[in-house]
Amino acid sequence: MPNSYVVSSDGVRIAYDVAGTGPPMLLLHGFSHDRTMWARAGWVERLRAEFTVITADLRGCGASDKPSTPDAYSLAAHLDDLATILRAVDRERCIVWGWSLGATIALHLAARVDLVATVAAGTYFGPIFTADYVERRRNATRNVLQRARWSGLESWPAVEPEQVRGPLLLYSGTRDGNVVRVLERQRRSIEAVGAALQVLDGLDHLDLVAAVEPVAAVVMPFVRAAA
Repeated sequence: MPNSYVVSSDGVRIAYDVAGTGPPMLLLHGFSHDRTMWARAGWVERLRAEFTVITADLRGCGASDKPSTPDAYSLAAHLDDLATILRAVDRERCIVWGWSLGATIALHLAARVDLVATVAAGTYFGPIFTADYVERRRNATRNVLQRARWSGLESWPAVEPEQVRGPLLLYSGTRDGNVVRVLERQRRSIEAVGAALQVLDGLDHLDLVAAVEPVAAVVMPFVRAAA
């Protein structure tokens, strides 16, 4: 996949690419992946006929730079990366679709800027990167980069449903472990702000991107209506 780059305000290079024509849509991957996951699942090819599809490697992932200090992985740094990409492609208002960590970033972005719409797969509201959770993840790896990334996440604040601006679709699967359990407890507060929560039968965390047909049945009508 060809790389284009932007340089964020702290000097970190972020890799991205653009495909298709139409309303812009930014796709965000999870912690242990890179932007190619969307193409491998067939989403870029499927979406590019209707949307300008922007995929990006989060800092520390794929072809983007990989700083080794925890402060490089603050929420502010990640959001600045996305803002820099969107300015570079002249698409500052767009649909953002994120999965897992990418979904958490999408919710934080939607709490700060007016997006066209937000799709969040496999995440929930409230505290996620608690000190205990981060410590368990950090202790599970000896990789210096991954330890720095987990340490950086500990500073991230929570985001709540009432903070998110604009149309919002959250979805999970019945086999999405703790994520779907928390989302079901949050359903009332999610729906109270006019957002939608869909739980797809039989899908686990990875299926929320990989199971294209059942996901498309939920996501495509939402993004088409928003666009």
